Amino acid sequence: MAGLSSGDYVTQQIRALAEAVRREGAGGVGTHSFQLAEHLAAEGGVHRGDILTATATLLAMTAWCDGAADAAGRFAELAGECDEESRELVTHLLRLEVGADQGWLPEAHAEALLEYAQRARRSDLATRVRSIAGSRRGRHRRD
Repeated sequence: MAGLSSGDYVTQQIRALAEAVRREGAGGVGTHSFQLAEHLAAEGGVHRGDILTATATLLAMTAWCDGAADAAGRFAELAGECDEESRELVTHLLRLEVGADQGWLPEAHAEALLEYAQRARRSDLATRVRSIAGSRRGRHRRD
């Protein structure tokens, strides 16, 4: 969401989706979250498969953290039914966000992210990977 003003319509919809995911994770249905995801795909220019995969994955993670293992399993199954390219993108984005949050990336993740960014022609991802990987130069951690 970097670079978008707080009043930007798409930004508002992304925030609404994030809030819906937080609320619905343990509920096991995700109806509102998926409606907002579909809306973002239609109106926000977001690839439908990518946003549905991300939504299902985040609902699974939220349900798991809320102790709702059955709901987490259902959402994970939905995410697994999405196309392979969207699943790969979401996996890389999650690794990138965790790396940004922690301030470092395991070397294997950084290399996989850079390879993906090159293949997908996503220089924005490569830039973020390099900034995170370079932020702790000289300190090495094992996977």
